[in-house]
Amino acid sequence: MLLSSPDAVSGTGATTTRTELSHAFEAFYRALPTDGGLRPNRAAFRPERAAKFLKHVVLCEAMAEGAGGLRLRLVGSEFEQRIQRDVRGQNYLEYLMPAYHQGARDSIREIVKRPCGLWQIMPVHYERGYAQHIELTALPLGPGPDGVHLLLVLTQPMQDLVMAEPTGDRILAAGTALTYQYIDLGAGVPV
Repeated sequence: MLLSSPDAVSGTGATTTRTELSHAFEAFYRALPTDGGLRPNRAAFRPERAAKFLKHVVLCEAMAEGAGGLRLRLVGSEFEQRIQRDVRGQNYLEYLMPAYHQGARDSIREIVKRPCGLWQIMPVHYERGYAQHIELTALPLGPGPDGVHLLLVLTQPMQDLVMAEPTGDRILAAGTALTYQYIDLGAGVPV
């Protein structure tokens, strides 16, 4: 699903431009009220107002300010159908090769602290021998009263073909980003 290493490689045959749904999701996000900062706080996100996106949305908790990974809190029906398992409560880093963990942590930290968004295309391999490229758009929500930062992540399967690779004993294995770009929310983007 989410946030692989930003050591992206372009020219792999994957789409390299954002889809209309990704742009619409960003517009929805930017229309949410903020508390004076550059990102909306958690209370501003009302699922009932995001009906168009809900089946594609994964709500993630940035654990220990991104150092510990991403806990999957809410998983949209379309994403859950692809995985065919309930992954709520699990750390996304469990599905990412260890070599990509630090890059993912760095991306999470940038998204939360700067703040900024992230768009990327990445391959995802499922235990049932199926694989696809996933477009994701990750945008930060400000912390709630508990200080926890959440990321709203739109995941959308692409229509291109991907050669499936074994996932080992995992239900899915996420590869590194094929292409990516940070989204400027007013505080700039990493260089």
